[in-house]
Amino acid sequence: MATVVEAWAGLEEPFPTTEPIEPPLKPVPPPAKLTFEQANQVAAGRIFELIEGRIVYKMPDDKHSDVQGLLCTELGIYFKANRIGRVRPEFMLRLWPDNKYESRMPDISVILNESFKDERYGTRAPDLAIEIVSRHDRWNDLFAKAELYLEKGSRVVWIVDPYQKGVMVITSNERIWVGDKLTCPEVLPSFSINVQDIFSWPSAPEKTAK
Repeated sequence: MATVVEAWAGLEEPFPTTEPIEPPLKPVPPPAKLTFEQANQVAAGRIFELIEGRIVYKMPDDKHSDVQGLLCTELGIYFKANRIGRVRPEFMLRLWPDNKYESRMPDISVILNESFKDERYGTRAPDLAIEIVSRHDRWNDLFAKAELYLEKGSRVVWIVDPYQKGVMVITSNERIWVGDKLTCPEVLPSFSINVQDIFSWPSAPEKTAK
């Protein structure tokens, strides 16, 4: 290092120049509110909702994912036998055509044929909207979502809680906590499932010792 210091001794600066030094560019602040198109780019494939222009990423945990898989399987089997609709996990909803700062995404959407539209994002809430509780969820937020879905076209909303092992069934008239048989006559005639079966993934039978 001593050799380098001596080499530049007497010079005002190591690389003298007559060109003016431009000040560093200031970072451009992000917009206060993101549009859906901007949020989609920022999210880069991650699942999210847009609330008042703010990205809220969805972060399903292990229990959430197990319940989602089991429920989608049961509903898929039902619709194969009763071809009256379809089930869609994580289907993006743009419920406000004139509002570019909002979007929602139920964990599971059940859409009857009579309500189905061939569109990239849903512009009407599903006939049955299902939200599955994760560790970070707050019930007040889930109830607010349920009210929104009912206002925008849903006939029934299920809030499925794998921690308390029950389902809150919400309609425009009532809220009922269900812990045994879950049905949905308003949307799914003849559908029935034991609530506890959606919280326990079937395991392989134990091998008996010979």
